[in-house]
Amino acid sequence: MKHNFLTGNPGKVVLVFAIPMLIGNIFQQLYSTVDTIIVGNFVGKNAVAAVGGTFSIQFLVLALAMGFTTGMSVVISQLYGAMDYERLKRAFSTSAIFSLLLSIVLGVTGVLVINPLLTHMLQTPAEIYADSYTYLFITFIGYPFTLIYNMYAAVLRAVGDSKTPLYFLILSAVTNIILDLVFVVAFSMGVAGVAIATLIAQALSCVCCHIYVGRKYEIFKLTKSTVVFDTELLRGIIRYGVPSAIQQSVLSLNFMVVQRFVNFFGADMTAAFSVVNKIENFVTMPQMNLAMALSMFAGQNIGAGEEKRAKQGVIDVLKLQTVFWIVIVFVLPMVAGSLIRLFGMGEDAHVMAIGIEAIKLCSKLYILFGFMQTFSNFLRGVGDAKFSMVTTICMILIRLPITYVLVHMIHYGEMSIWVGMGMGWFTVMSMNMVRYFKGGWRGKAFVQLKKS
Repeated sequence: MKHNFLTGNPGKVVLVFAIPMLIGNIFQQLYSTVDTIIVGNFVGKNAVAAVGGTFSIQFLVLALAMGFTTGMSVVISQLYGAMDYERLKRAFSTSAIFSLLLSIVLGVTGVLVINPLLTHMLQTPAEIYADSYTYLFITFIGYPFTLIYNMYAAVLRAVGDSKTPLYFLILSAVTNIILDLVFVVAFSMGVAGVAIATLIAQALSCVCCHIYVGRKYEIFKLTKSTVVFDTELLRGIIRYGVPSAIQQSVLSLNFMVVQRFVNFFGADMTAAFSVVNKIENFVTMPQMNLAMALSMFAGQNIGAGEEKRAKQGVIDVLKLQTVFWIVIVFVLPMVAGSLIRLFGMGEDAHVMAIGIEAIKLCSKLYILFGFMQTFSNFLRGVGDAKFSMVTTICMILIRLPITYVLVHMIHYGEMSIWVGMGMGWFTVMSMNMVRYFKGGWRGKAFVQLKKS
């Protein structure tokens, strides 16, 4: 065990822990972002729309996996904070077995639902359908590698090791970039080339992480004698994982409906939306990683009975979120055009105009996103997963009707998509703040608070 959150200045501890996570997620985002940049510059606008327009479907199939890894990290971080190492070993073994089975099921399911989702749910434009299908098919084949890697990363971060996942992400991201160039530029494989490159890179990170963890962390070493499937611990993981999985599934359905609204405006809007999403993923990454680090911080401190310290972490992270937003709101609009040109869209005036306007609008809304993520991740870290699920459902019930009215009744135009997004963020932020200050999250932890 390399690190814990039980000592030191809360804000500094969270920030230091979040930095390797941030760097790691930057490299993880390079998978899809480099895919988009390369197809945008060497294949064309429709390829960009095809790669970006499939995100909502990928997210739908990954939702269950993301929920499970969330539940796993909550249980493991709290067991680590409570120093219950025997159950920690059993929880890891149970997680590994379940992750493998779940990844196979999700991969097969994903392949089976591609056509109906592209055709009926998203109403994908005909000119990008073939590339969209190809990209998704290859992506789903690689899901077992993706999920197993994310399991290892979640376990390591839950016990305070955020650096190891970073190293393997850097390796796989560099591999992905090299293979993208080889398959797309040298071999002219188009969208299929970037998908195959991503699959190989993710498989590499998965295998390397498995070997490293088995050798470096005795407590997580899987052998015939240590492999166990503890149904009681699995129930605990599922207790926190299922609400998160439902939350992520509902969120993915929201993305799919939003993608349908986007596709309504045509291929130019689909391409612009894809590019803005890629940029947004990088811009909001520091906010998300601060919040994710807070989740681990809160889990360990609640497990150790340090409620006051866990709450101080929230205050410090909110301050960091505010500083970051002040920088973004001034800098991002000035570089919006240059960022969009990176994706090969510089000569398309319509795509450029949509993208620049959207980025200027979003920069003002990111303070809502940062605060929403902070309170949401605190609640997840202390075990209040069901409430987080409820807030997500409420967000959808606000965002989708507003977007529909703006698009189809008021005819507000392309910015309807991002206005609806901001309203959704405000809804979740407000609900989570009320929950936090009223203390409804107390008593939800897997490890009960120690009595002073």
